[in-house]
Amino acid sequence: MARISSYAKDKIPELGDKVIGSDGSSSLETLNYTLREIGELFNLKNIVGVADQSIFLFQSDLQAGRNAGTISFASGGGVGATFNSITTFMLSKSASGLGDRSQFLPLFLNKDIILAELGTINNFGTYKVTSIEESVTEPDFFVVKVANTHSNGSIVLDKSYIFSEFTNPDSNEGTFTYVQGVPATTWDITHNLGKFPSVSVINNNNIVINGEVTYIDSNNVQLNFSAGFSGTAYLN
Repeated sequence: MARISSYAKDKIPELGDKVIGSDGSSSLETLNYTLREIGELFNLKNIVGVADQSIFLFQSDLQAGRNAGTISFASGGGVGATFNSITTFMLSKSASGLGDRSQFLPLFLNKDIILAELGTINNFGTYKVTSIEESVTEPDFFVVKVANTHSNGSIVLDKSYIFSEFTNPDSNEGTFTYVQGVPATTWDITHNLGKFPSVSVINNNNIVINGEVTYIDSNNVQLNFSAGFSGTAYLN
């Protein structure tokens, strides 16, 4: 076999190009692999990925049990289910490649997420996660409940799906506008943002008014002013 350095260089690699390697089994057989196959392996095994992205293989047949690294429906099946019809699914505590996600996945509660077919991003659904709890009967899995916001397409047999946080660029989520219609020195605001937001206040003449901000908790704030007035508070 000629030295590798003696072969011509391909200046523009393509997914169909092949490379040579050894089978990892005991046979150590010399085989060739396409760049596409290597890339798909990296994706499926979560070897190279975005920080908050996990990949799960869709499993419809549960006769032999629910497999690690899968996403599925409680009773199995589901091939052809449209993304906008999905309200509940089972998610393995380990993603494809057997990476542990048991402490990470619960952080998606009340977050916006996307489920998208790996390699076919236009087959997707975006959702608000309303509940994520350990399955009582299958403790290696989470039961995830969601509310659909946008979607296109349906679930495909033997495909893998990206599970990741999603931010809608057109969304105003994370901000709250409060209108005080009656002049008052104290404004009690329930914003339900789940955080301690920054607060800006203007009166009806669009003049910025400064006051005392008291955070009651992560969903309520009280504003106090030296004189009563009506206006608008912007929280973000």
